[in-house]
Amino acid sequence: MGSMAPLLGQREELQEQEKRGGVRAEDDAPRDELAEKMARLGLHEPAEAAGEDSAAVDRFSPAFLRPHRAADQSALQPASIVRAAGPAAPSPMPDARRFAEGRLRRGGLARGPRNEPGAGTPAAARGVLLTGDHAYMTPPRHLHGMAANRQLQDPNLFSHVNEQAVLFALSQETPEKIVSYACDLLLSESTHGQQMFYLIFNHCHHQLREWVIAKITQDRSFYSLCVRRHVVFMINSCETRKSMQLFGDAMVPWMSPSQMRVLLSDSKRLQVIHAFIKSSPPDIAQFIFEAVAKECTRLARQSNGLSLLQNCLERVSWMEMDNILIKLSYQSLHLALNSCGNWILQDILKKGDSFHIAVIASCLRNHYVTLAKNKYGSNVVEWCLKVFNEGERSVIVNELIYYAHFRDLVTHEFANFTLSTALEVCKYPLRNILANAILSQNIMVRNQHCTKIFSILARYGFIQRTFLR
Repeated sequence: MGSMAPLLGQREELQEQEKRGGVRAEDDAPRDELAEKMARLGLHEPAEAAGEDSAAVDRFSPAFLRPHRAADQSALQPASIVRAAGPAAPSPMPDARRFAEGRLRRGGLARGPRNEPGAGTPAAARGVLLTGDHAYMTPPRHLHGMAANRQLQDPNLFSHVNEQAVLFALSQETPEKIVSYACDLLLSESTHGQQMFYLIFNHCHHQLREWVIAKITQDRSFYSLCVRRHVVFMINSCETRKSMQLFGDAMVPWMSPSQMRVLLSDSKRLQVIHAFIKSSPPDIAQFIFEAVAKECTRLARQSNGLSLLQNCLERVSWMEMDNILIKLSYQSLHLALNSCGNWILQDILKKGDSFHIAVIASCLRNHYVTLAKNKYGSNVVEWCLKVFNEGERSVIVNELIYYAHFRDLVTHEFANFTLSTALEVCKYPLRNILANAILSQNIMVRNQHCTKIFSILARYGFIQRTFLR
């Protein structure tokens, strides 16, 4: 009996363990089903997920990190320093336009995009700005806390002291505001306002310059505005073909015959025309060349017209220049007696074109005596003697010698230069004939208008040098 007691106790313990195991097995059944469902749905317990993450980091493969558990790193960053400067501006920013970058150049006007986050904050105080975080620009020190656009209220009242303030204020404005402000300066009566226009126009990008030029040339006051030197400055500063075309379209009405007469007496507007011809391509200035070709004879007789004609002749094609010179050659007799026309006629003779020279010789024949006694015509006859062949020279010399008052020609204040040139350029026997005709007049050697003639005669041995002392 004593040995049976422990056996019964062990049996009872085994029965209790079997009962507990049955209960545990019944409890684990739903847990196993739940685990299977979580595995199918891709759900894991936190401990298991942490283990997978650490294992993925050890393997340096981002494919093992689950995106749905990615942490927001921005929440760990410190708050922006710029946020405390003021309320955040709305996004998107209203001034993010296509002219924000590179709109203005030189002098620090819009070196980069305007109103960038923290642009008005000192570099040392700028913090890490998050995406979408903007701050209003603070005014520079030279504005003394005043809003930048206050400098643009009246373009006639600012002084040279706050030029940089105005430039800074313009850099914060829209392209439309910059163009309007520059045009107001150009039209203003303030001397410093007009000087400020130079500064602003120099800082403008070429697209802004086109805007300014388009607004000015389309204005009704453009013709009256051209009396100022600002227009010449703008033409010389043009960098694009479109800008020159805008100026050309505005100048087309100036080339009508009635307006051309007024233009010839206006030296300031002629400077605008000269600047346009020099700076623009020939095809854009073609309307000026055509108008000048029609009025070339009248232009050659006036000082302003002559300068315009010479400027055009330097830039037209060879065929257009030839047509103009032929027209002038046929009017050589009238041009030779004119104070301005004789210069263009001398230029034609210097070019040495055989056809032009032949036309001039036929027009001046039988008029050499009249030309030789004229202040301007004598210069033309001298060039004729230099460029004509020996046959045409003999025509000139014979006409002078057989003049009834040849002695008056020798002592004439202008004709004596023509005779001196004839003695130098003519060859034998024509030179001998002319020298004997002069010596036969028994003119005093010390005559004030015959000094050059007798020195040439002495050089070629027609008289002795002792007579000149």
